[in-house]
Amino acid sequence: MYIYAFSNHQEIAIKQLSDKKKLLKTRVNRADNFVNLTLLGIEKCLQNIVLKKETNLYISSKDGNINSTIKILEAIFRKEQLPMPFNFLNSVNASILFFVAKNFGLEGKGIFTDTFESALLQAYVDVKNGKTVLIGLVNEAIADLDLHRKKFKVQEVTEQSQWLVLSPKLEGENALAQISDVKIQTSEQATKHSTNDLFDFLEDNNTQSSCPFNYKHLSFMVRKC
Repeated sequence: MYIYAFSNHQEIAIKQLSDKKKLLKTRVNRADNFVNLTLLGIEKCLQNIVLKKETNLYISSKDGNINSTIKILEAIFRKEQLPMPFNFLNSVNASILFFVAKNFGLEGKGIFTDTFESALLQAYVDVKNGKTVLIGLVNEAIADLDLHRKKFKVQEVTEQSQWLVLSPKLEGENALAQISDVKIQTSEQATKHSTNDLFDFLEDNNTQSSCPFNYKHLSFMVRKC
């Protein structure tokens, strides 16, 4: 399985969340922070590559569109009102698959998962069967930064949109790295690496040419090409 493109968009929120739609090449109607964060990471990933419409899509996120969810809960339980329709639609995890597929012309399979590890394992099976896969991890922050710090017990508020284009070996195309030796971990051992470690490795030209990665249930080797 080869990596043909990647992006590692991360930003720290100081006073408020950034207005990401100003950074997008194509603005999308009814898109909120989570949608724009997702699209921004993909735009960066696809700067020098064009995906086939049959490309499969995997999006992972720990909390999904958390701000739309908060708006819905506040409307129902605090204001005793029906939630706004687009807040409700955007809170459904599958809706982000629609935004991405429509914006980038994808017609392949689309799946939303709660962990990048799970998405990567399913993507590996797809690539073994000859498919190209766009896979990403997106985590947005709560717009109320003080609430975010309190809920997640952190001082630094960060958002991330990290993406890979995975495919079998393509003739005439230069791969950036290869993922091999993919194994399922059956023991409940502690996670040794995070998704940030993987993208930092890909981004840093001064690191070693290969590195093993161990997640809770998955291990693999990444070798730069």
